[in-house]
Amino acid sequence: MDIRFLTTFIEVAKTRHFGKAAENLYLTQSAVSARIKLLEEYFHTTLFIRQRNSIQLTQSGEKLLPYARQLCATLNEAKQELQIQSSEYVVCGATQLASELLLPQMLSHLHNSFPDWSVKAEVLTLDTLSRQLHERVTDLSFSTEPLKSEEVNSDVLLEQDLALYRIGQASETIDAADFVAIDWGTKARDWLLTAYPQLRDAKLRTNSLNLALNNLQSEGGIAVLPTNVESQLPGSVKVTRIETLENVSFKVYVHSMKQVRRVGLAEIIESVSKAC
Repeated sequence: MDIRFLTTFIEVAKTRHFGKAAENLYLTQSAVSARIKLLEEYFHTTLFIRQRNSIQLTQSGEKLLPYARQLCATLNEAKQELQIQSSEYVVCGATQLASELLLPQMLSHLHNSFPDWSVKAEVLTLDTLSRQLHERVTDLSFSTEPLKSEEVNSDVLLEQDLALYRIGQASETIDAADFVAIDWGTKARDWLLTAYPQLRDAKLRTNSLNLALNNLQSEGGIAVLPTNVESQLPGSVKVTRIETLENVSFKVYVHSMKQVRRVGLAEIIESVSKAC
C-alpha cells in the first residue's frame, strides 16, 4: 500500500471535504476519491459516509485514523533521519585562538575543495573539543594545544614564532599595568615569567587574539604576539618588538579520529592536513 493513500485519508478526515483535501494536497478531486476507494478496498471496509453537504468518518474510519497518523509520523521521522545520515556534511570545532588564527582559511579550503559538502563550525573549549571528537560529534578539531589520545591523529598546520611587543604609546617600562596576557600555552607563560617576573599580573587576560589586538590598539600596552603582527595592524599603529621568545612558538593542530567511519570523510581529513 502506498503511504500517500494514508496521508490522503488523514487530510479528508481533517477537512471533511474531498475538494478541500484535493486542494491542500495539490491533487484533483478524482485522484483523492480514487485513493480513498483503493484504501477502502485494501481494508475491506467503508471509511467515510458521504452526504450531500458533509463527509463523516465511519466507525472503521475512526479506528483507522490514529494508526494512520502514527504510521505517517513514524515514516516521516525515518525519512528525515535517513536524509541527515546520507547528506554530505562535516563538523569542525576549534578553540578560541585556533578559530581566529586558522579556521577561516580552513573553511575556505573546505568550501573550495569540497563544494558539495556543507560545513558546521563551532568554537569550543579544549576539553569539549576532545570529548566531542571522541564521541564523533565533531569530525575535525583545531587547537593550539595537542590532544593526548592514542585514538586521535594530530597534525601541525601552522607554526609561528612569538615575541614580546609594545603597541601604541605605552610606557617604556615593562610593567604589569600595561600587560595584556594572551593564553599561548604553558611554555610561553613559563618563559615570560622567567624573563619578566613582574608580568605575573596583567590588566587583561584573554584567550582571544582579536580581543587583545583591539584592546592594544585602543589603549596601548605590551603583549606576547605572533611575529607577523606588524602585517595585521594598521600602519598608523606604533609597533615595537621588545624581545623574541627563545625556542617558544605557537602551533595550530588539526585532530581527527584514527578510525574514520563516514564515507568521504577520510579524503577531507587528508586534504585539510595538507592544506598549509
